[in-house]
Amino acid sequence: MQSLKNTTSRLTRNYLSLLILVFCLTSFQQVKRPSQDKAKIKIPASDILPNPLRAEVIGIQDGDTIEMKFIFTGKKAGFRMGKPLRIRFLHVNSPERGKPFYKIAKQFTSDKCFRKIVTIKHAGNFDRYGRLLGEVILPDGKVLNKELVKNGLAVHFKKYSSSVEYSNLEIQAQKKRLESGAFKGILN
Repeated sequence: MQSLKNTTSRLTRNYLSLLILVFCLTSFQQVKRPSQDKAKIKIPASDILPNPLRAEVIGIQDGDTIEMKFIFTGKKAGFRMGKPLRIRFLHVNSPERGKPFYKIAKQFTSDKCFRKIVTIKHAGNFDRYGRLLGEVILPDGKVLNKELVKNGLAVHFKKYSSSVEYSNLEIQAQKKRLESGAFKGILN
């Protein structure tokens, strides 16, 4: 009987020791992971803006604005200096938060470019919010700005663009009935 108690006692101690060891090892690994993640997240920074710019898309603000894995430290970035570069799509305007088609346009942009390396064609111009104005060239060679208009998820932004090509794309989208009358009224 005494030997059974001793065996049970030893097994219990061994089991508890094993649990403590597993807990300690698990905790150690969790503490180690964030430092490894920071090394992976390191974003290149430069005061020179390459043209064209190639970088990974790390954020989608809305249908016509994305965030790149690139930090621009030049003066033109304004208050966004030292932060990941945001790109405002040139020639187009998609619905803002709370408007019809906002979520659809944002999801379309996300599906096309999130976590992918894209090329930005630009003239080095920034808007008042410190966003670089440009066209987004997808890995398959298509221009995301144009794809949004073709699919009725953005309109030609006539206030800031006189592009005949984008104007024609909008007309073609209207003819295909991809863009509803209510959507057009929201943006103009």
